[in-house]
Amino acid sequence: MRSDTDLLQAASPRLASFLGRRAAATPTGTQSLLALRLRRFAMAALTLLTYAALSFSFAEIIGGDGWSAPEIAMFVCFVVSAPWIIIGFWNATIGFALLRFAEDPVATVAPCVLKARADAPVEGRHAIVMCIRHEDPARVVRRLDAIVASLEATPYGDRFDLFVLSDSQKPEMILAEEAAIGAWRAGLDDPTRAIYRRRESNEGFKAGNVRDFLDRWADRYEVMITLDADSVMSGATILRLVRVMQANPKLGILQTLVVGLPARTVFGRAFQFGMRASMRSYSMGAAWWGGDCGPYWGHNAAIRAQAFRDHARLPEVPGTPPLGGAVLSHDLYEAVLMRKAGYEVRVLPEEGGSWEDNPATLTEFIRRNLRWCQGNMQYLKLIRSPGLPFVGRVNLLIAILMYLGAPAWMGFMLAGAAQAWGPPTLFSIGHGGEFSLTLGTVLLCVMMLVLFAPKIMGYLDVVLRPDESRRYGGAPAFLASVAAEISFGLLFAPIVSFTVTTFLFRLFVLRRGVGWASQNRDGDRVTWRESAAALWPATAFGGALALSFALSAPAVLFWAAPVLGSFLLAIPFAVLTARENTHLRIGAIPEESDPPAEVRAVSDGLRRKPPRWVQPLSPFRFDGAEQETGGYSAAAPAE
Repeated sequence: MRSDTDLLQAASPRLASFLGRRAAATPTGTQSLLALRLRRFAMAALTLLTYAALSFSFAEIIGGDGWSAPEIAMFVCFVVSAPWIIIGFWNATIGFALLRFAEDPVATVAPCVLKARADAPVEGRHAIVMCIRHEDPARVVRRLDAIVASLEATPYGDRFDLFVLSDSQKPEMILAEEAAIGAWRAGLDDPTRAIYRRRESNEGFKAGNVRDFLDRWADRYEVMITLDADSVMSGATILRLVRVMQANPKLGILQTLVVGLPARTVFGRAFQFGMRASMRSYSMGAAWWGGDCGPYWGHNAAIRAQAFRDHARLPEVPGTPPLGGAVLSHDLYEAVLMRKAGYEVRVLPEEGGSWEDNPATLTEFIRRNLRWCQGNMQYLKLIRSPGLPFVGRVNLLIAILMYLGAPAWMGFMLAGAAQAWGPPTLFSIGHGGEFSLTLGTVLLCVMMLVLFAPKIMGYLDVVLRPDESRRYGGAPAFLASVAAEISFGLLFAPIVSFTVTTFLFRLFVLRRGVGWASQNRDGDRVTWRESAAALWPATAFGGALALSFALSAPAVLFWAAPVLGSFLLAIPFAVLTARENTHLRIGAIPEESDPPAEVRAVSDGLRRKPPRWVQPLSPFRFDGAEQETGGYSAAAPAE
């Protein structure tokens, strides 16, 4: 069977030469640059053609009888918001096709894995690095213990040293960390291989914490496995990463597909289920064309330590905070810098052995999302840095578009509300015509398909594989969870878009950003007061829109009901979904029915017996009300 490279060369020698016939392969020598550029050309063509077709169709619908000012605004908002969802559609579609029809999907998108033998000896020394700041020490130690135990069950556990890099500043938190980690280290066979280090100052935030480690210790280690405080990885997965890195000296970063640990709250369970469905097909498709210029997500990844130290030093973003200063969303830019230095950055879009906690509540998700939003907006300045690879700039642009779509969507709704009052037509192009209900309905259905494609493709992939459906409890249980997650998503998405929109206004107009706060990973209940304080603007916005439509065009209320309902129900939605609910099995994931040892060790509902150190070494209880500043409240130890 002829390869895509051979077919292109036969069909168009000039195009083949233009796409890079002379450059034989990526830095690891495992993938043809011509084939990879052909994939990128195909992805760009599909995206641009879809974008043009949808934009033209929308213009035909709203401009058929002339253009008013609100209609012009609606069209502008549409063309701003469309690129992100179109890219997501094609990523998911390509990923689904690979999962269903490729003989080895992972090797298709990351051929460097083929150079590594599954039984290859692990040589040299490697570091496992966990960054923490104002975290519950019992949770941290539980994860460290699970990772070390899993590694020690392999033949190469002695090849790894473990570092806990603390940026905590609160005196009570420092004491708790030192006590918990010290007692845990004392129980290890070789305590010298577990190092706890706390910085006195926090320059550069998490990235600065890792930079300090690299400047001190990178020369001792070949590969660094990066972890967040909520990360868990199996020993087998860590060895797989190291073996692939050993077999490919020009592989700089190898990112795993991180899936959520079993959640206990309604929000956490619905969120983990939806993310689990969409991530695999989306990541597979993105890796197909991203190739050697993939992303790094900041944790659960293998990094070539000395190369990262030498080439991924972050610059200061020009200007003053909140958009200037230290890079907040450091991971993606570090990946671009590594590719600039001649190292590949790859994603392994396969599930297994790599987990994290997902946000347990809507308010906690919003806090994290806005922090990411602020960091991604810094890319507006960094994207113009000299020498960056073209695909790296594309990745930065996609990260920016991910958040710019939110204000475009909100602007679209405001313009639609204004249009419902019947403003005069400013000008007409062509002969005009009546509104086409058929074309409008078709476009609406197409946009819904494009918008929800990542989840649809993920759900189809599970349903079409009986073995996979059984991992979710069988097809009926899986489909019930799908229905629940769709209902959740309809309420969830508009709220998030509104919060992003108002935050971007504060960020760019009022110059107010978010601080570096630790996360509430335990999912403490959200109070009505807390929910109202965070979400009353969304509720007011929804009420104003509903009133406007009721007075100007009552028939529109039916079509706008899902979005308006999301805004009007935002406060009770945040409160009710923060409650625990595991007995109904809605939103269940495979790790709940058949939990690996590492998952069982760190999940409260799945652990058979608490580790010996949890109760006596946890003199502080987590207080969600103080989480914004990373606070803990004293409490008596459990009896």
